[in-house]
Amino acid sequence: MLERPNDFLVSSREYFVLFAAIVAALAILFNNDAPQLDAIRGYAVDRYAAFHVLADWKTWRDYQPEEVSALRQRTTQLLLENSQLREAYLENVRLRRQLEYRERAQLELRAARVLFKESNSTPNTVVIDLGASAEVKANMPVVTPEGLAGKIIKVNQHTSHVQLLLDRDFSVSARIQRSRVLGIVTWMSAQDFEMTGVARHADVTAGDVVVTSDSSALFPPGIRIGLVLKPTVEPTGMFRKIPLMPAANFARLEEVFVVMTANRNLRSNIAPNAGKGE
Repeated sequence: MLERPNDFLVSSREYFVLFAAIVAALAILFNNDAPQLDAIRGYAVDRYAAFHVLADWKTWRDYQPEEVSALRQRTTQLLLENSQLREAYLENVRLRRQLEYRERAQLELRAARVLFKESNSTPNTVVIDLGASAEVKANMPVVTPEGLAGKIIKVNQHTSHVQLLLDRDFSVSARIQRSRVLGIVTWMSAQDFEMTGVARHADVTAGDVVVTSDSSALFPPGIRIGLVLKPTVEPTGMFRKIPLMPAANFARLEEVFVVMTANRNLRSNIAPNAGKGE
Protein backbone atom coordinates (compact mmCIF):
# COMPACT_ATOMS: atom_id res chain seq x y z
CA MET A 1 0.00 0.00 0.00
CA LEU A 2 2.88 2.38 0.74
CA GLU A 3 4.68 1.69 -2.53
CA ARG A 4 2.27 3.69 -4.71
CA PRO A 5 2.56 6.96 -2.74
CA ASN A 6 6.34 6.56 -2.73
CA ASP A 7 6.33 5.89 -6.47
CA PHE A 8 4.22 9.00 -7.00
CA LEU A 9 6.62 11.17 -4.97
CA VAL A 10 9.64 9.80 -6.80
CA SER A 11 8.07 10.25 -10.23
CA SER A 12 6.94 13.80 -9.40
CA ARG A 13 10.09 14.99 -7.69
CA GLU A 14 10.99 17.27 -10.60
CA TYR A 15 7.69 19.15 -10.17
CA PHE A 16 8.25 19.53 -6.41
CA VAL A 17 11.75 20.84 -7.02
CA LEU A 18 10.42 23.31 -9.64
CA PHE A 19 7.68 24.51 -7.27
CA ALA A 20 10.18 25.01 -4.44
CA ALA A 21 12.50 26.95 -6.77
CA ILE A 22 9.66 29.24 -7.88
CA VAL A 23 8.64 29.94 -4.26
CA ALA A 24 12.26 30.71 -3.32
CA ALA A 25 12.66 33.00 -6.34
CA LEU A 26 9.49 34.93 -5.47
CA ALA A 27 10.62 35.28 -1.86
CA ILE A 28 13.96 36.71 -2.98
CA LEU A 29 12.23 38.97 -5.52
CA PHE A 30 9.82 40.57 -3.08
CA ASN A 31 12.43 41.12 -0.37
CA ASN A 32 14.98 42.85 -2.57
CA ASP A 33 15.15 46.68 -2.64
CA ALA A 34 16.84 47.02 -6.05
CA PRO A 35 15.16 49.73 -8.24
CA GLN A 36 14.44 47.26 -11.06
CA LEU A 37 12.79 44.78 -8.70
CA ASP A 38 10.90 47.61 -7.00
CA ALA A 39 9.43 48.55 -10.39
CA ILE A 40 8.41 44.92 -10.95
CA ARG A 41 6.73 44.84 -7.53
CA GLY A 42 4.81 48.02 -8.37
CA TYR A 43 3.65 46.49 -11.65
CA ALA A 44 2.57 43.32 -9.83
CA VAL A 45 0.58 45.34 -7.28
CA ASP A 46 -1.16 47.26 -10.08
CA ARG A 47 -2.11 44.00 -11.81
CA TYR A 48 -3.42 42.61 -8.52
CA ALA A 49 -5.56 45.72 -8.09
CA ALA A 50 -7.09 45.24 -11.55
CA PHE A 51 -7.85 41.59 -10.78
CA HIS A 52 -9.31 42.61 -7.40
CA VAL A 53 -11.75 44.99 -9.09
CA LEU A 54 -12.87 42.30 -11.54
CA ALA A 55 -13.28 39.76 -8.73
CA ASP A 56 -15.45 42.17 -6.75
CA TRP A 57 -17.72 42.96 -9.69
CA LYS A 58 -19.97 40.00 -8.96
CA THR A 59 -20.36 41.08 -5.33
CA TRP A 60 -21.21 44.68 -6.21
CA ARG A 61 -23.28 44.11 -9.35
CA ASP A 62 -26.55 44.65 -7.47
CA TYR A 63 -25.38 48.05 -6.21
CA GLN A 64 -24.20 51.29 -7.74
CA PRO A 65 -20.61 51.77 -6.53
CA GLU A 66 -20.46 55.35 -7.77
CA GLU A 67 -23.38 56.37 -5.57
CA VAL A 68 -22.04 54.50 -2.52
CA SER A 69 -18.59 56.02 -2.97
CA ALA A 70 -20.05 59.51 -3.48
CA LEU A 71 -22.12 59.25 -0.30
CA ARG A 72 -19.15 58.01 1.72
CA GLN A 73 -16.98 60.76 0.31
CA ARG A 74 -19.57 63.41 1.17
CA THR A 75 -19.96 62.02 4.70
CA THR A 76 -16.21 62.11 5.22
CA GLN A 77 -16.00 65.64 3.86
CA LEU A 78 -18.77 66.85 6.18
CA LEU A 79 -17.18 65.24 9.24
CA LEU A 80 -13.80 66.77 8.42
CA GLU A 81 -15.40 70.13 7.77
CA ASN A 82 -17.16 69.89 11.13
CA SER A 83 -13.82 69.29 12.83
CA GLN A 84 -12.29 72.20 10.96
CA LEU A 85 -15.27 74.44 11.73
CA ARG A 86 -14.69 73.78 15.43
CA GLU A 87 -11.06 74.71 14.90
CA ALA A 88 -12.12 77.78 12.94
CA TYR A 89 -14.50 78.86 15.70
CA LEU A 90 -11.81 78.67 18.35
CA GLU A 91 -9.42 80.47 16.07
CA ASN A 92 -12.00 83.14 15.24
CA VAL A 93 -12.42 83.93 18.93
CA ARG A 94 -8.70 84.57 19.18
CA LEU A 95 -8.42 86.46 15.90
CA ARG A 96 -11.29 88.79 16.74
CA ARG A 97 -9.23 90.10 19.61
CA GLN A 98 -6.38 90.78 17.19
CA LEU A 99 -8.65 92.10 14.37
CA GLU A 100 -7.29 89.50 11.98
CA TYR A 101 -8.88 86.98 9.71
CA ARG A 102 -7.48 83.97 7.94
CA GLU A 103 -9.22 82.43 4.96
CA ARG A 104 -9.83 78.68 4.97
CA ALA A 105 -10.19 76.54 1.87
CA GLN A 106 -12.33 73.42 1.48
CA LEU A 107 -10.51 70.13 1.21
CA GLU A 108 -10.70 68.16 -2.03
CA LEU A 109 -11.06 64.45 -1.28
CA ARG A 110 -10.82 61.40 -3.50
CA ALA A 111 -12.19 58.05 -2.34
CA ALA A 112 -9.96 54.96 -2.41
CA ARG A 113 -10.45 51.33 -1.42
CA VAL A 114 -7.96 49.48 0.76
CA LEU A 115 -6.83 46.48 -1.27
CA PHE A 116 -4.66 44.74 1.30
CA LYS A 117 -2.33 45.30 4.24
CA GLU A 118 1.37 44.81 3.64
CA SER A 119 2.97 42.26 5.94
CA ASN A 120 6.65 42.42 5.08
CA SER A 121 9.09 45.01 6.43
CA THR A 122 6.44 47.63 7.23
CA PRO A 123 3.47 46.00 8.95
CA ASN A 124 1.45 49.21 9.28
CA THR A 125 1.23 50.00 5.58
CA VAL A 126 -1.75 49.38 3.32
CA VAL A 127 -2.18 49.51 -0.46
CA ILE A 128 -5.05 51.52 -1.99
CA ASP A 129 -6.50 51.52 -5.50
CA LEU A 130 -5.46 55.07 -6.49
CA GLY A 131 -2.11 55.92 -8.06
CA ALA A 132 -0.29 58.28 -10.37
CA SER A 133 -3.03 57.95 -12.99
CA ALA A 134 -5.38 59.63 -10.47
CA GLU A 135 -2.81 62.39 -9.74
CA VAL A 136 -1.94 60.94 -6.33
CA LYS A 137 1.48 62.02 -5.06
CA ALA A 138 3.77 61.09 -2.19
CA ASN A 139 3.07 62.77 1.18
CA MET A 140 -0.60 63.44 0.43
CA PRO A 141 -2.64 63.00 3.65
CA VAL A 142 -5.03 60.06 3.93
CA VAL A 143 -8.13 60.35 6.15
CA THR A 144 -11.26 58.48 7.18
CA PRO A 145 -14.61 59.94 8.27
CA GLU A 146 -13.35 59.73 11.86
CA GLY A 147 -10.00 61.44 11.35
CA LEU A 148 -6.39 61.11 10.20
CA ALA A 149 -5.29 57.70 8.91
CA GLY A 150 -1.82 58.34 7.46
CA LYS A 151 -0.05 59.57 4.35
CA ILE A 152 1.03 58.37 0.92
CA ILE A 153 4.63 57.11 0.91
CA LYS A 154 4.89 55.38 -2.47
CA VAL A 155 2.93 55.77 -5.72
CA ASN A 156 2.54 53.22 -8.52
CA GLN A 157 0.59 53.83 -11.71
CA HIS A 158 -2.76 52.59 -10.36
CA THR A 159 -2.05 51.93 -6.67
CA SER A 160 -0.37 53.66 -3.75
CA HIS A 161 1.17 52.62 -0.43
CA VAL A 162 -0.17 54.37 2.66
CA GLN A 163 1.88 54.67 5.85
CA LEU A 164 -0.63 54.46 8.68
CA LEU A 165 -0.69 56.63 11.77
CA LEU A 166 0.10 53.49 13.78
CA ASP A 167 3.47 52.99 12.10
CA ARG A 168 6.40 53.38 14.48
CA ASP A 169 8.14 55.79 12.06
CA PHE A 170 5.11 58.07 11.67
CA SER A 171 4.78 61.36 13.58
CA VAL A 172 2.62 64.44 13.19
CA SER A 173 2.57 67.91 14.72
CA ALA A 174 -0.57 68.16 16.84
CA ARG A 175 -2.52 70.46 19.12
CA ILE A 176 -4.98 70.05 21.98
CA GLN A 177 -8.07 71.63 20.47
CA ARG A 178 -9.39 73.08 23.72
CA SER A 179 -6.25 74.54 25.31
CA ARG A 180 -4.12 74.98 22.14
CA VAL A 181 -1.20 73.04 23.67
CA LEU A 182 1.26 71.84 21.03
CA GLY A 183 3.02 68.49 20.84
CA ILE A 184 4.05 65.60 18.59
CA VAL A 185 1.84 62.53 18.15
CA THR A 186 3.71 59.29 17.56
CA TRP A 187 3.39 55.56 18.13
CA MET A 188 5.82 54.86 20.97
CA SER A 189 5.52 51.06 21.18
CA ALA A 190 3.14 48.17 20.49
CA GLN A 191 0.61 49.53 23.00
CA ASP A 192 1.43 53.23 23.40
CA PHE A 193 0.03 55.89 21.09
CA GLU A 194 1.06 59.19 22.66
CA MET A 195 1.34 62.93 22.36
CA THR A 196 4.89 63.84 23.40
CA GLY A 197 6.85 67.00 24.10
CA VAL A 198 4.16 68.53 26.35
CA ALA A 199 5.36 70.31 29.50
CA ARG A 200 4.26 68.83 32.84
CA HIS A 201 2.19 71.91 33.78
CA ALA A 202 0.37 72.16 30.42
CA ASP A 203 -3.43 72.26 30.40
CA VAL A 204 -4.38 68.74 29.24
CA THR A 205 -7.24 66.63 30.57
CA ALA A 206 -8.81 63.27 29.72
CA GLY A 207 -11.28 63.57 26.85
CA ASP A 208 -9.49 66.46 25.12
CA VAL A 209 -9.59 66.28 21.33
CA VAL A 210 -6.21 66.23 19.56
CA VAL A 211 -6.06 67.66 16.01
CA THR A 212 -3.38 68.40 13.45
CA SER A 213 -1.71 71.75 14.09
CA ASP A 214 -1.22 74.65 11.71
CA SER A 215 2.56 74.21 12.03
CA SER A 216 2.47 70.85 10.22
CA ALA A 217 4.32 70.79 6.91
CA LEU A 218 2.17 68.04 5.37
CA PHE A 219 -1.27 67.98 6.98
CA PRO A 220 -4.07 70.57 6.91
CA PRO A 221 -4.84 71.92 10.40
CA GLY A 222 -7.87 70.82 12.38
CA ILE A 223 -8.08 67.16 11.31
CA ARG A 224 -8.92 64.97 14.29
CA ILE A 225 -6.17 62.59 15.40
CA GLY A 226 -7.54 61.12 18.63
CA LEU A 227 -8.73 61.62 22.22
CA VAL A 228 -6.63 62.03 25.36
CA LEU A 229 -7.12 59.06 27.68
CA LYS A 230 -5.46 59.76 31.05
CA PRO A 231 -2.46 62.10 31.16
CA THR A 232 0.12 61.46 33.89
CA VAL A 233 3.31 63.11 35.15
CA GLU A 234 6.40 61.34 36.44
CA PRO A 235 7.53 62.69 39.84
CA THR A 236 10.89 63.81 38.45
CA GLY A 237 9.88 64.24 34.82
CA MET A 238 9.72 67.48 32.83
CA PHE A 239 7.02 66.32 30.41
CA ARG A 240 3.56 64.82 30.63
CA LYS A 241 2.76 61.32 29.43
CA ILE A 242 -0.36 61.72 27.29
CA PRO A 243 -1.76 58.44 25.91
CA LEU A 244 -4.25 58.77 23.06
CA MET A 245 -7.02 56.72 21.51
CA PRO A 246 -6.84 57.06 17.69
CA ALA A 247 -9.89 58.64 16.07
CA ALA A 248 -9.73 56.37 13.01
CA ASN A 249 -10.80 52.73 13.34
CA PHE A 250 -7.77 50.89 11.95
CA ALA A 251 -9.29 47.49 12.69
CA ARG A 252 -11.97 48.10 10.04
CA LEU A 253 -10.08 50.11 7.46
CA GLU A 254 -11.86 49.39 4.17
CA GLU A 255 -12.21 52.78 2.47
CA VAL A 256 -10.10 55.91 2.90
CA PHE A 257 -9.91 59.35 1.31
CA VAL A 258 -6.83 61.01 -0.15
CA VAL A 259 -6.63 64.77 0.47
CA MET A 260 -5.78 66.04 -3.00
CA THR A 261 -5.49 69.73 -2.05
CA ALA A 262 -4.48 71.26 1.26
CA ASN A 263 -5.70 74.44 2.92
CA ARG A 264 -4.38 77.70 1.57
CA ASN A 265 -3.02 78.62 4.95
CA LEU A 266 -0.41 75.84 4.73
CA ARG A 267 3.06 77.01 3.90
CA SER A 268 3.46 76.42 0.17
CA ASN A 269 7.25 76.74 0.20
CA ILE A 270 7.84 73.67 2.37
CA ALA A 271 9.41 70.77 0.50
CA PRO A 272 7.72 67.39 0.94
CA ASN A 273 9.32 65.16 3.55
CA ALA A 274 9.45 61.53 2.50
CA GLY A 275 10.50 60.34 5.94
CA LYS A 276 8.54 60.89 9.11
CA GLY A 277 5.21 62.68 8.91
CA GLU A 278 4.98 66.14 10.46
